[in-house]
Amino acid sequence: MTSETSRNQRTLAAYVTTLLEYPRWIIERDVDFTHCRLGGHYNEFLSECVDCKFGPGCRWLDRQRTQKIEHASLQQLVRALECAVRYFQPPNQPSRITDPQGRGWIREARRFLHHESAERL
Repeated sequence: MTSETSRNQRTLAAYVTTLLEYPRWIIERDVDFTHCRLGGHYNEFLSECVDCKFGPGCRWLDRQRTQKIEHASLQQLVRALECAVRYFQPPNQPSRITDPQGRGWIREARRFLHHESAERL
């Protein structure tokens, strides 16, 4: 039974990793690192990062670098997906995504997160 659970987790992790490709692409496109002396590596202890208009996107990207994602647990990937959904559609605010592909991504991500949270109960 353990191997079945492990296989399911790997399959879910691969699915979430695929879901994370869209927000990574959008955020990388939107965040401008031209004048960043840290090269896009967010530091929560520096006021220039905290006050930067790209701070939330930069922080998310820094935590979701490809080499980190490859070794992330399913739980870490789900948290990254939750953060991406909040980044694009903050509570009580209009979505930052207006294109059809983005709206489809939000729906798919929310559907997965809803199912995932129901599974944990």
